[in-house]
Amino acid sequence: MTAAPPQQWPGLGGAGTQASAGLDAWLERGWLSVSLLMLGVLLVHGVQLYRRKRAWRRTHIEGRAVMVTDDIGPAVVGFLRPAIVIPAWLAQADRSRQTQVIAHEQSHLAAGDPQLFTIALCLLVFMPWNLPLWWQLKRLRNAIEVDCDARVLDAGHDAASYGETLISVGERQSAYIGAVAAMTESRSFLEERIAIMMKKPARWWQIPATALSCLSITLVAVAAQVIPPNAPESDAPTQVQVAENVLELHTGTYKLSEQQVFTVRRKGDQLSGQLTGQSALEMYPSSPTQFFNTTVKAELDFESDGATPSSAVVLRQNGATIRMPRIDAGAAAMIENALAARVSAGVPSPGTEAALRKLLARDPANGPHGENLMTPELAKAVQGQAKGVEDWLGSLGPMQRLDFQGVGTQGYDSYLVKFEKGSVLMRISMRDDKISALMLSPL
Repeated sequence: MTAAPPQQWPGLGGAGTQASAGLDAWLERGWLSVSLLMLGVLLVHGVQLYRRKRAWRRTHIEGRAVMVTDDIGPAVVGFLRPAIVIPAWLAQADRSRQTQVIAHEQSHLAAGDPQLFTIALCLLVFMPWNLPLWWQLKRLRNAIEVDCDARVLDAGHDAASYGETLISVGERQSAYIGAVAAMTESRSFLEERIAIMMKKPARWWQIPATALSCLSITLVAVAAQVIPPNAPESDAPTQVQVAENVLELHTGTYKLSEQQVFTVRRKGDQLSGQLTGQSALEMYPSSPTQFFNTTVKAELDFESDGATPSSAVVLRQNGATIRMPRIDAGAAAMIENALAARVSAGVPSPGTEAALRKLLARDPANGPHGENLMTPELAKAVQGQAKGVEDWLGSLGPMQRLDFQGVGTQGYDSYLVKFEKGSVLMRISMRDDKISALMLSPL
């Protein structure tokens, strides 16, 4: 008793690749949805901010152009042309308060803090799943304020008086206008900022700073050596450059079985292969006619004379070899339409139920693990799994019933097999009256 190996493409099983591709598709959709949602929120805040700015009063304080609002600020808003925004109460405050607030916000402008924070926020929009990035964004916002405080004090402002100004501003919380560089954050962080201002610089601070810088450079170097998931592995064939007109000779449709077609497409200098019901996988050339894929560890050889379209493609995977002859688009459409009709009608392929019952009967005439019922490719591919699967099925007790469930998009017939101590969903596919794929899922 055996199940198909997990990663297959295209004819030796297909379950693992299909499941992985389906999960990848869901993750990609979720990633895109969250990113678009965050981008939409930022755009809404931007539009609201633009509308509010038209009602704000423009004036000058301490020789600097500012915008006066009812309950917003002190802050710096805008990306291309950021401006200082102060609340109305600050326009009536004593001059020392105004001077220190304007110095703080002007420091943000001089350092380019609004642009820095906006860029960091955009990175989060593109990678919302990255939890450390959320933490880093919060730390960056805090660091921006701490550095701004340091620049204000270095300009000659009194630390005690400046701290009182921070407290005074913090007691009057600004209305929320989105992610901007503001003079105050939460009260807990305000206390931390004042403590940092009053703290004397640590001795030998250059040593840990240098060590952290070296660590950062090392991590960047290590990250640069990481191979992307879909990139060729080190033990894979060497990838070469192939002219686009040569790649075009390989594009087209090839027949794997009476219900599955292998489609090869070209996009620029890249080929991809897709089996009926599966996601497309990129193929890397090791020669003008030989290609490989590391995701499913498969090699493909195109039968081509270099001048006319390839007549067939040979798949080598898991020690097995399958030849797929070229067929025209009309024949491919007929195969896929027939499969779609069978999926819609829910009609099993002839012989799948009988083959499954024979396999579960464990008749010695079918071979030690039922190899005589399988195609040579499947029998060879699943040699290492047979014993473990048989022991697992044996623990479920005798089979009680077998019910057809439907047809999958790849042409697999699904059967629910009920045993005395549990149930198993089995998907089976036939080729030349032999089992060409068998996948087991416990329920």
